[in-house]
Amino acid sequence: MLSVVLGAALALTGVPYGWSVLTPLPLAALLWWVCTPEAPRAVAGRLFWGTTAFFALHLLFLPLSFAQLFGVAGALLFPALFVLEGAFYALLGLAVARLFPTFLERIWGLAFGWVLLEWLRHLGPFAFPWGTLGYTVLPTPLIQVADLGGVLLASLLITTLAAALASLARREVRPLALVLPVWGLALVYGLTRPEVTPPTHRALLVQGNLNPLDKVAGRADPLPVYARLSSTAAGDVAIWPETAVTGDDLARLPARPLLIGVARPGQNRVEAWDGDLLGAYDKRQRVPFAEYFPLRESLAPLYGRVFRGLGLPDLTGLAPGRLDRPLTLGGVAYGAYVCYESVFPGIARGLVQDGAAVLVNVSNDGWFNAGNGVAQHFQMGRVRAIETRRFLLRAGNIGVTAVIDPRGRVTQALPVKQAGTLQARFALQEGQTWYVRLGDWPVGGSALGLLGFACARWRVKRTPR
Repeated sequence: MLSVVLGAALALTGVPYGWSVLTPLPLAALLWWVCTPEAPRAVAGRLFWGTTAFFALHLLFLPLSFAQLFGVAGALLFPALFVLEGAFYALLGLAVARLFPTFLERIWGLAFGWVLLEWLRHLGPFAFPWGTLGYTVLPTPLIQVADLGGVLLASLLITTLAAALASLARREVRPLALVLPVWGLALVYGLTRPEVTPPTHRALLVQGNLNPLDKVAGRADPLPVYARLSSTAAGDVAIWPETAVTGDDLARLPARPLLIGVARPGQNRVEAWDGDLLGAYDKRQRVPFAEYFPLRESLAPLYGRVFRGLGLPDLTGLAPGRLDRPLTLGGVAYGAYVCYESVFPGIARGLVQDGAAVLVNVSNDGWFNAGNGVAQHFQMGRVRAIETRRFLLRAGNIGVTAVIDPRGRVTQALPVKQAGTLQARFALQEGQTWYVRLGDWPVGGSALGLLGFACARWRVKRTPR
């Protein structure tokens, strides 16, 4: 029960709450509680219940939203996800407890192992990086270190401070004396970042506020809505959200520069249009069990029953994306990516490496009408602007439609769940940050190296002379 309470407390200090910088406190309490028993299985069990509770509360918007759309059957899809995420952390706890016998060694093993697990949760076809702790410093200048080491560097700040606080339970003050100056340096770095280039360009961000289930079922014609909204104001380019239209609608598009989310058979795309198709970007990071169905053919009867129970057509998923270059329109290289990809730093990083001068995220989020999922997704995506030091233009179906500057600040935004347009102002940026050049390897490698060093040191101590 205490594990569940501490995990829930950790979730309540996550994004999008303004007090999320307090995350090290419940994390320190959870680490202390987890590492208290001697038996490795007890360590793993406590970490399992704590992190399962964390994900159940942090991701509560999923069952709440799907229950609204699909009834009780929609909500019942997600408890298995919470348990699976908790199981990953339980395996981490079991490994650390077997490697390290003492309380303090386990505390620090979990601090570095936690960041390694977050790194792994960004990788592969089943990647799901929701719950990454580094986002919790977004309300503070500390988040500016993301241009050095990405959001995982911010996570490392969180876990090491939590470990240092938990170490005080054994009257060990030296870790805190080492960690606090590092936090001080990170704070100074964040406070001294240069100001942003004043806006020089304009774009029209369009928010249609359409029901995505009606679109999937063929009960809606979105094109007239977006065409009408796009005719109300000017801009260098109009940006429409994810899957705003289908490939069959291209012949009816208005004659103006557009970046549009297009649903094509087997692909979820952003396409550049100026009276003709100029280029396209394919969504590469597909949502597991929504856009990517493992063993789809072998488990066809099972998938069929689930789709029928939810009132959906027989979905087949998306093909792996092939087109991944920035889209050039009016002489500007737009680094466009789709919805879920906004929580994967490597997507935006790769586009900037290929020359993108501004980032564009087209999204839907209309599936998440309950809870704080829309706000979570938006706040996490803001960090891509900091990591790459680019303006980020976000066009969402129900929101959040906004402009984020290279310091991660929201400079313009539309109200959520209202149709409308936003006259976005932005500037083009050049150059590459340290994070764009090096990616997550320095932070992930450092965490792995420190964990390996600690393990080797413990083995040397246990080896008889």
